[in-house]
Amino acid sequence: MEHNLKVSVLVPFYNVEKYIGRCVESLFSQSYKNIEYVFVNDCTPDKSMEVVNEAIRKYGVKNKCKIIVHEVNKGISASRNDCLDNMTGDYFLFIDSDDYIDRDMVELLVEAAIKENADISGCGYIEEYADHSVEHPQKYTNDHNEMMRSITLLTIKGVMWKLLVRSTIVTDHRDEVRFIPDRNMVDDYLFCCQIFYYAQRFACVDRCMYHWIQYNPNNYTHTTIFAVESQAAAIRKVEEFYMEKGVIDVVKDELTKRKFISKLPLLLDKQCVDVKRWRSLFPESNHVWKDMYFSIGNLFYIRLANSRLFFIIPILIKFFK
Repeated sequence: MEHNLKVSVLVPFYNVEKYIGRCVESLFSQSYKNIEYVFVNDCTPDKSMEVVNEAIRKYGVKNKCKIIVHEVNKGISASRNDCLDNMTGDYFLFIDSDDYIDRDMVELLVEAAIKENADISGCGYIEEYADHSVEHPQKYTNDHNEMMRSITLLTIKGVMWKLLVRSTIVTDHRDEVRFIPDRNMVDDYLFCCQIFYYAQRFACVDRCMYHWIQYNPNNYTHTTIFAVESQAAAIRKVEEFYMEKGVIDVVKDELTKRKFISKLPLLLDKQCVDVKRWRSLFPESNHVWKDMYFSIGNLFYIRLANSRLFFIIPILIKFFK
């Protein structure tokens, strides 16, 4: 289908030589043609740049590509901001450089955006493991408050790579809607909450089209106290944003539940259990579990953490988790 809408596909990359070939093959073979590709080479130490250049030559898309090269490694947030600063499309779509997408993903997202006059058009995603795949459908509606609640609680996954976003959401709020280069904060969450606040209309493609690779060892993450605190920093920023915009009452319950969920590893993960820290981090959320579903086993630990016997939890976790 031919459309005049220009889409900027944004791909920051670093140390993904083994994976980026498949990624760019899936991008350059899209059924939708009115695409520009913005690559940011974040001073990668491997041959990722050579792989990208070879694919550009193979598909003859040099005139559609912009390549920004960092002389020093700046990190993912700065690289994403460089992508945003160099895009010229009506909509943009982030792609992680070790993932890949279905051949018609851009086309279907554009069709849905046009049909609904949407600011954000989204789809589901697939977790790709070495020996199996898991589909994760995502639901988007045109109830703006419901969408803010969904992204706040993360019933819609808070990542950019499955969202086609109207570029003016960023360009009209350039001083505000940015990725924050702070290694102490997970800024995807803040960015997603911001764009969902500014988006007025949403569209959904009821298909899982984004393939999220889980077997790249460079992407393996383990829950740590630092990771919990990074999530907490992002949640605090989101709360400040909602308060500034006067919509905190719309998302208050979901934000409180998000606070509670974000700190659960401090209670249930033996790699980073710290019950005192759990009790002091977002204490206003400590009793929200009563409105949520947890297994009987986890409920036992949650109830215990709220009692005077909380100090025995690390011993129990050590032997029974």
